[in-house]
Amino acid sequence: MPTLCFWPLTEVTSSGPDPFGAVPGTEDAALGRAHFVLRPGAAMRFIDLPEADGADPDGAAIEPDVSYLIRPLASEDVADTQVVHLIDTPATGRGLAASERLKPGRAYRITGLETEGMLTPFASQAICFAAGTLIATRRGPKPVEDLGPEDRLQTSDNGYRPVQWVGRWRVGGLGATAPVRFAPGVLGNDRALFLSGQHRVLIRPATGPLAGEEVLVAAKALVGLPGVARAPRARVEWVHVMMPTHEVIFAENARAETMLAGHKTMSVLEPTQALALRQSLSSDPFTGLPARPIVPTPKVAKLILQHRRGHSPLESAGLVRR
Repeated sequence: MPTLCFWPLTEVTSSGPDPFGAVPGTEDAALGRAHFVLRPGAAMRFIDLPEADGADPDGAAIEPDVSYLIRPLASEDVADTQVVHLIDTPATGRGLAASERLKPGRAYRITGLETEGMLTPFASQAICFAAGTLIATRRGPKPVEDLGPEDRLQTSDNGYRPVQWVGRWRVGGLGATAPVRFAPGVLGNDRALFLSGQHRVLIRPATGPLAGEEVLVAAKALVGLPGVARAPRARVEWVHVMMPTHEVIFAENARAETMLAGHKTMSVLEPTQALALRQSLSSDPFTGLPARPIVPTPKVAKLILQHRRGHSPLESAGLVRR
């Protein structure tokens, strides 16, 4: 049951096209042209939204009318992007809900919106390495944040390949955006490895239907196994690495994926970031295949349980690189 901050619309003033109007279909006019401010001293309260059945305590379905990407008006840093939802229920009335507090008196501009469902913050969906992660290159290990087009990265399949694009963001590192920490040795890594929850690592299950197969699984799906845990921090700098094709590279000597371009990737980036990424790619960035089969997160837990029979936890998940 997520807990969100909530402000009634009576505490909000806006300029430009009304982004929170009662007339459906008018929200697009506000994109990039409107900003809003919480009144100084705006009253905020916490609300709980059930996840399982999508209903509030009174039984009314909780579905946001619109979800917005917002950023402080004075900021050009994509790391300052937040998501707010326009909701209206008998229990709350009409207002804005967000997972993080907004600052009264600060102007926020709207940079993106979704009218068909809840937007997911890029920070919780991104595939990235924490700054400081050492990546194997032709010239030896190099901090991921220092990589550039001149570097050739060691890949698991194709020798040394060039870097095509590197992106950096600073975001809050709590809750769903907290890094996943792999203790030394869990993935064959020499040092602790910190990845975003959606970043996929290469494992090879010991038994079961995928025995001996190399597959990619999201880091968050392995949380709870020995040596794998969330590592919350106030802020984290994420670094995304893209190559001409999807590759498995060596991060702290563990095998992990590079960024795989796709429509979902573009949908969670801000328009300016998505445009910059598109311009760095080929004419059709969505035709590439993943470097290994990808096991969806919901199936990973079942896979691990199957392999645990008669094996140690690490062997059961196939986490020890062979």
